[in-house]
Amino acid sequence: MAIKPALSIDSKSEMRFPKRDSYYFIGTAGQKAFGRGDTVSRAHLSEAAFYADLEKILAGISEAAEYGQIDIESTPNGRDKFYDMWNKAKSGKSPYTPIFIPWFIDLEYSADSMTEKEINGLSVSVRKMFAVPNDEMIASYTKEEKLLIANVMEEYKKELTPGQIKWRRYKIWDKGDLFWQEYPEDDVSCFLQSGRSVFKKITTDATKKIPLDDFDNWSTKEERAKLKGKLLYAGIDGAEGVAGGDSHCFAIIDADLETGSSAVIYEYTSDEPLDVFWEKTKDVIIDKVTGEPRFMLNLGIEKNGIGAAHTKKAQDLRIAHTPWWTSGGVGGTRPIMISELEEAYRKETLIESYLEAEDEARGMVYMTNNRPEHQTGKHDDRVFARAIALQMFKQPRPRVTWL
Repeated sequence: MAIKPALSIDSKSEMRFPKRDSYYFIGTAGQKAFGRGDTVSRAHLSEAAFYADLEKILAGISEAAEYGQIDIESTPNGRDKFYDMWNKAKSGKSPYTPIFIPWFIDLEYSADSMTEKEINGLSVSVRKMFAVPNDEMIASYTKEEKLLIANVMEEYKKELTPGQIKWRRYKIWDKGDLFWQEYPEDDVSCFLQSGRSVFKKITTDATKKIPLDDFDNWSTKEERAKLKGKLLYAGIDGAEGVAGGDSHCFAIIDADLETGSSAVIYEYTSDEPLDVFWEKTKDVIIDKVTGEPRFMLNLGIEKNGIGAAHTKKAQDLRIAHTPWWTSGGVGGTRPIMISELEEAYRKETLIESYLEAEDEARGMVYMTNNRPEHQTGKHDDRVFARAIALQMFKQPRPRVTWL
């Protein structure tokens, strides 16, 4: 017979055990100061990615549990603060230990584990798919499913069953793109952008990067000579140069005029004062010794707002460029720039090389007015630097202005 311990408080939100001088309590994410001022031995934050102000709540809990343990678990919710915390933990720059749990660890997620009543409640097409014999199901595996099975075997030493693949197909039919968020398979695809994401497909290959800021020491003379003979395309999205605000971004694309394929090979981004940013940008473009351009460059610089100061600085430094106006509304350049950048990413005619740029792009969504905007707390400097560079590539011929 179970003996109920003596309780001084027994409510829905709190239980206190006076003999052990201990307590257990529950708070809600809406209580932004939850835990502050308390002493907590162990805290569990559930579905933390959906908290309205995760940072503020965690600040209070962290102080309360300074000598205790904090567990944070959640379904992903786009590339938000929780995503930033996850990446810091993965890179070892956080006090937290990252633990990723994919859906296929739980054998419940399988057509073989569903009851007859559950299956009969599904659509005719799903029931028909569930009734396919295992050998026929295996023969019907798609290339993507085969790759998943191979990756799971390699990483988890676990063989996915036909029943699990059937269940997966059913859930993808049901959830669409949200399947990878609600039922994570890896810690990249699960962080899909919530809302109407502008950029849903981006291929990132870090090997495409070229250290143009170390041009003279980069690789072999032959490779540098080959690059000097090419026309590269670049864009600059300038900012005020204030810490905590938007950043300057200088992005360069290497493109093949015959095939139309291209890749981001270099970027420089910072929130330094405008003149400091341009001195470093100049060192990439102009050879310090000869004063000549290191390579042919069709550079576009956004001229809106603070951009006027950036184009003036480029003129002062005698850097060839095209002033680029980014305008919104019907017939403006902004919708065209974003649409063509999305198409280039999706069709893989533009390969990204910076994960930070991919993260930023996935943080851009269509708002209620159908205008693509970055979400609160996010930025779009890298997006527009690339969009301008792509427009420079799409021009019939290089259009540059020399002072």
